[in-house]
Amino acid sequence: MEPSIHLYQPSRLYSRAGWAALAGSLVCVLCGLRAPLAFAPGFLCAITGAGLFWLATRPAIRVSATQFNIGQRAIAWREVREINSRFASPLIVLIRLTNARRKVLIFPGEPERIANLIYQLRKNANQATFDGVAYRDYWTWSSVTDSGGETDMPDHPVRMVSTEDEQEIERMFHKLKSVGRLDSRADDSKSDED
Repeated sequence: MEPSIHLYQPSRLYSRAGWAALAGSLVCVLCGLRAPLAFAPGFLCAITGAGLFWLATRPAIRVSATQFNIGQRAIAWREVREINSRFASPLIVLIRLTNARRKVLIFPGEPERIANLIYQLRKNANQATFDGVAYRDYWTWSSVTDSGGETDMPDHPVRMVSTEDEQEIERMFHKLKSVGRLDSRADDSKSDED
């Protein structure tokens, strides 16, 4: 194995919660022998337990510098075109690949592991967009927001235009103010009427 491989395994919490749901289902079924309405929550607990057990058996995700694996399925980073996250816990990510192929990544992990996986996906998929934002733009804005709050704001406003440009803007503003309107078509329609 390469030393730079990150392994993401499903959380054991999902299997524990699945066992608890199964125990709740059993209690409801036993109560249902006396009160038939208790079968409804028993059925719901059984479905919830099945869903939690399914999440607990999701395959591990391996992330390396050249590809990521979902179980036995390897996907090269250069194939990834779009990453859209749908749900945070468990993590559900829709991945669009080249040739209009699509893959759904489901990762039931701890919140810290989910955040690390999302970071790895965004860091390595340099030809992809993330929730509609291009790779370069995402990291530009991410670096701006990460540094926010640590730097002191200057006391004076930052100059966006040069002094000459500012004077030109002032002249155009005063000229516009003296004319009284923005629409040049109004002048054309007056000259047509005369």
